[in-house]
Amino acid sequence: MKYLLIITLLSCFGNLYAEEKVITLDEVATKVKESNFNVLENAQRIYQAKETITFSKRNLLPRLNFWNILKLPFDWTSAIDIVQDIAPFLVPNNWFRVSQSKLFYLAQKEQYRALWANEVMTAKLLYINTLRDQDFLNLLKDQKDKVAELIDIVKTRAVFGEVPAQVLRFLQIRELELTEDIRSLNMLVSEEKRAIGYLMGIPQEENIALESISLPKVEELQTISFETFIFRALDNAPEINQYQYIKASLRFLRKEAYFSFLGASTTSRGVGGGVFNNLPLQDGLGFGLGSSLRIAKSQGHIIDLNSKATKEVIKKNLFNLVNNFNSFIQNIDNQNERFALANDNYNAVRTQLVLGMNIPPLEILTSIENLFDASISLTNYKYEVVNTMEKLKRSIFNGDYSKKEGKLESVLSEGGK
Repeated sequence: MKYLLIITLLSCFGNLYAEEKVITLDEVATKVKESNFNVLENAQRIYQAKETITFSKRNLLPRLNFWNILKLPFDWTSAIDIVQDIAPFLVPNNWFRVSQSKLFYLAQKEQYRALWANEVMTAKLLYINTLRDQDFLNLLKDQKDKVAELIDIVKTRAVFGEVPAQVLRFLQIRELELTEDIRSLNMLVSEEKRAIGYLMGIPQEENIALESISLPKVEELQTISFETFIFRALDNAPEINQYQYIKASLRFLRKEAYFSFLGASTTSRGVGGGVFNNLPLQDGLGFGLGSSLRIAKSQGHIIDLNSKATKEVIKKNLFNLVNNFNSFIQNIDNQNERFALANDNYNAVRTQLVLGMNIPPLEILTSIENLFDASISLTNYKYEVVNTMEKLKRSIFNGDYSKKEGKLESVLSEGGK
């Protein structure tokens, strides 16, 4: 009785573990924004950048440094150090660092927006490609069934000497190859599902199943133009917007150089992202002002070059997406015709075989493989159209990419929790 109870419990746990959680494509974006590990980590970085603004502002208030006060009776020059404690708001560079922190915060928000958009696109494309591999798997199984049917027919003919034994062995080898292909593709689909679960922040011990999507009728789609999307792609690109904030913050660095003789800021620039940590600033009077200003000007040119290069990359990618999309529409008739011919040829050969006509087995196998190749090509074609449409949405921040980043807002409002 005791062993029976243990077996029953193990069986129940096994059923629970094997239960699959069905995921839809619409759920991917929401889940990635809320649970993706990279997105969550960078949301915390945005929270830190926001807190840096508060830190910089509070550094303008008077504070007590006991050791500076203790030094005062012994060294009158230490009174200058007390300015940073009793009246830090008198140090101009402290004010400049507050303004810099605000701009760095806005730049990091743009970086975060680009990050979660890329994570969402990666997860959605992986979801779509996994569905495509599942369709490939089903086509492989169908081909294996057709080959198994052909082997049964050839076995009967081989008994009566109508077909050489080596033909039968060749077909059996092909069936075993298909069995191995099915096993390998099964493993690939399983790995892809685990990867989707990771991107969505789902524990790996949970099994997931993907809900299928409706593939588009490519022949009914309309061609698109580059000019329709380019302005929206550039205006909405966080990769470009971040450079605008960084470039704006550079002017405060130049002001810091001018007022460095009144003391350096007590707020570390590294807290705001370390964007200009490599630029030298003198602390106090000296002869390095000119060099600091020239280096800051050069840094501005670098930012402009990076921004321009990013624009060109966005335009190049958009050109490729538009050309690919139009190419799919313009050539879909070839794919449909290829599939129709391969299907008609297979049905004709199979009908002749059923009617008892003497059809060489290798000719039948060729018709099966031609139908499989045409089916794979057509299915892949439609999925590539879906992938291209998804990448276009990412480029112009449409659909799931236009929605508010709710997780970031909650992190900022709840204090990083």
